Amino acid sequence: MPSAQRKIFTFAELYLPRLGYGKRAHLMNAMVPGLQGAKMSSSDPNSKIDFLDQPAAVRKKVKSAFCEEGNVADNGVLAFAKAVLIPISELRLEQLAHCAAGSRTQRPFTMQDAPPGTVFSIARDQRWGGPLHCLSYEHLEAAFAARSLHPGDLKKAVGDAIVQLLDPIQKAFQESEEWRKTAELAYPPEQKEVKKKKVSFLSCYACSLKWLCV
Repeated sequence: MPSAQRKIFTFAELYLPRLGYGKRAHLMNAMVPGLQGAKMSSSDPNSKIDFLDQPAAVRKKVKSAFCEEGNVADNGVLAFAKAVLIPISELRLEQLAHCAAGSRTQRPFTMQDAPPGTVFSIARDQRWGGPLHCLSYEHLEAAFAARSLHPGDLKKAVGDAIVQLLDPIQKAFQESEEWRKTAELAYPPEQKEVKKKKVSFLSCYACSLKWLCV
């Protein structure tokens, strides 16, 4: 966690109760590289995925991400699968194992016919080996490092999984007027600056002469 964020969190923990608010809960995870291979940054919208990014925007960001064939270092696409998608998929598999048939449990990021134990599936044409069913992140990373998994196939699978993950969040957001208003207050739309037409000194002088002549 960056030191700047840590200072904000400790400041909030100390002063929010003094102002009559409850303590904030902070959910933190390990730092992951951005989609462009460098540090994830809020100033670079293409380096991160926002909760409200529409499917087309998500797929475009993932498609343009740095994901060199065989390179597992500073790979934002693999890092996202490791830190977000596969842990969620494992949790959903665990829930499915303990839930009654027909219960409303979100599916893991696997294909319908995936073998037992699969935590992440990648659809591929039979010409390139057919579907890849990964039993762990290590399995996924090893396939990519060995170049048996192409960046294009990995990106498509990760992009589709992110879209699936964000879909219920975005639906809940659209159904809540309070959330929409809060988002507008927090991130007001940018106001385009209206440029005033500059009137030069020579133009004013010419107009004055014309008026005097009349």
